[in-house]
Amino acid sequence: MLMRINAICKKNAVIRDLKTHLHHLAKFSENHILRSRQEAEKQQKGELRASQAKCARLQQDIQQLRAQLNALVAENRESELALRKKKYKVEMEIENWIQKYDADMGEKQMEYEEVDAIYTEEKAQLAQLKEIYAVLEQEYSQIKEERRIAQEKKERAERELAIMIRAATRIQAFWKGYLVRSLLKSKKKKKGKGKKAKVKK
Repeated sequence: MLMRINAICKKNAVIRDLKTHLHHLAKFSENHILRSRQEAEKQQKGELRASQAKCARLQQDIQQLRAQLNALVAENRESELALRKKKYKVEMEIENWIQKYDADMGEKQMEYEEVDAIYTEEKAQLAQLKEIYAVLEQEYSQIKEERRIAQEKKERAERELAIMIRAATRIQAFWKGYLVRSLLKSKKKKKGKGKKAKVKK
């Protein structure tokens, strides 16, 4: 009888140890999954915020430069038309004045050269702004690509997290099944010993 009690106590101790181990394993799995999720979300949020902030700044810069470019293009068109008219007028005046007033030729020629220099300078400024706009557009495309890559990283991390959760669930189910089977085996052994004792009597 004492041996049976000792055996039962040992089995109970084993069951308690298994339950404690299972509890620790479940707690470790939960903590590990939670830390992994928090770290992944923190990293993704940081990258996304930085990308969004950079993209917003670039978009704002692009909008400002586009507005400046459009305004300058419109202004240059008007200036170009006005300068062309003025240039034509000056040329006609120079031509007429050459015929009528040879003495005034130098003064009108200077005026013509100044107008032409302004026209050339504004055309150069317009070309420079177009180059800046092209560079900013390229940077904007790069930011869009970085956001796409960040999104792919996020989706991959979420898939990995789901796999980890499924693995933890399977481990918990395995340990629960193992405990149930252990309990059933111990009960069967108890019943078997009880029947043998009755037969001996």
